Amino acid sequence: MKRIFKSIVFLGGLTPLLAFSQVTINLHKDVEALVVNGEALPISVISKSKFELENGTNQLVVRVSKLVSSGSEFDKFKTDPLVITFDASDTDLTIMPSRDITAERQIKDFKQNPSFTLVSLNGNQIESEQEILPAGPGFLRDYERELVKFNEKRGLSYSKSMADTKAEASSDINEKSNSSVYPVKNAELSNENALILMQADFLRMSAEEQKKFLSWAVQNVRS
Repeated sequence: MKRIFKSIVFLGGLTPLLAFSQVTINLHKDVEALVVNGEALPISVISKSKFELENGTNQLVVRVSKLVSSGSEFDKFKTDPLVITFDASDTDLTIMPSRDITAERQIKDFKQNPSFTLVSLNGNQIESEQEILPAGPGFLRDYERELVKFNEKRGLSYSKSMADTKAEASSDINEKSNSSVYPVKNAELSNENALILMQADFLRMSAEEQKKFLSWAVQNVRS
């Protein structure tokens, strides 16, 4: 899976490269981003809660991920991923759940009608289109591929080119970048790298998905 980020700059985690990014995204403590402008985020970056995008139309796949009280214990709760598409310029906004989820009884209500609110610094709500991202076949989800199919079915063309980088050369690379998208070469994964990616995908699953995957794995283990 591709792990190249050209349209986003993560604050506090990666060295800023963009000179024209003007939309600052702040994620609520219970919200995590899975895909930003067509690119799936690796497990090491999902925990980031603040990053920047260019002005214009942007598309994120997010979900709620938090511990919820269940009697005397706490259970990890993860919602189905939701596609959020919005248009904004020169602003600082926060993405948060549309309502609080503090107890087990509130989980069902949110699952039936999941939604997020985009709020600017001055308190104004940013309009957005939101829809659940349908799962593809198999146990391991490929959010990036699922988003491509999601957009194709709706006649949309949101992709990495939607917020192409106009970045200057990185200090680590003695080359100048331009506003076009760099082609990504398909590389064969070593067994070790394939295992790392599978582990990352497993950690992204909800508790229910993990149980189903483990059950399937046990039934199909090679002797």
